[in-house]
Amino acid sequence: MRFMDREDRRARELAKIEAAERRTEERLAKQHERINKRFERMRQRLDQRYGQATDHQQRIVEAALELLKKDGLNNLSLRKLARQLNMQAPALYWHFQNKEILIDYLAEAILAREFHDLRPRPEDEPWQDWLTDHMSRLRSAMLAYPDGGRVVAGAHLYPAVTLGKLFECTLESLVSAGFELRAARIITMTASTYTFGFVIEEQASPNIEDIEQFLDDELANERYPRLMEAERAARKGHHNMDEDYRAGLAYIIRGAAA
Repeated sequence: MRFMDREDRRARELAKIEAAERRTEERLAKQHERINKRFERMRQRLDQRYGQATDHQQRIVEAALELLKKDGLNNLSLRKLARQLNMQAPALYWHFQNKEILIDYLAEAILAREFHDLRPRPEDEPWQDWLTDHMSRLRSAMLAYPDGGRVVAGAHLYPAVTLGKLFECTLESLVSAGFELRAARIITMTASTYTFGFVIEEQASPNIEDIEQFLDDELANERYPRLMEAERAARKGHHNMDEDYRAGLAYIIRGAAA
């Protein structure tokens, strides 16, 4: 009887030890998971500072760009994106906490494709030509996607590092041409803001049929005679948005040169 009591006590003590071991292992596993998540967030923040997306993030960004082309920015949502990727929404939120962060990565992807070879102005190139070319390329990059102007204009320099590189190269190109840094900053800000605004307005503009209807409106002709005359003259001269953009940018550059 005493032998059986000792065996029972021993079995109970062993069961307690095993239960304690399991609890310890569970706590260690949860702690290990928290530590891994912390380091993963640190890696993501580091990648964000250098505009680098992980393989999973890059796959999501590519799918988001396709949705942007198809549906535009207003209809782009993380849930719709998750459905397209056959992912659960929580899994997608692990890579992008919200739509704003995703948009920053979209801006970086859009700009990186156009400015993969970004360099400051060579000494033998006039700063006017360099600035015209690079601002025109900025416009072209944004026009490649519906609402591309809104995506890029609202981006943060991290992770949209290419936008920061463009500004840095522009400043360096103007300073090397003889401008003081403050003047170079104002020229950069004016030219880029003009480009952002032009593209946003360009992408939000009415279609040709709506414009034609507006030009034929008698009330509009009565209220806005100069505007209507200017629009008719532009259409008669076969002016297009490319010409209008470059003409406006030329005014900025001539003013800076003066």
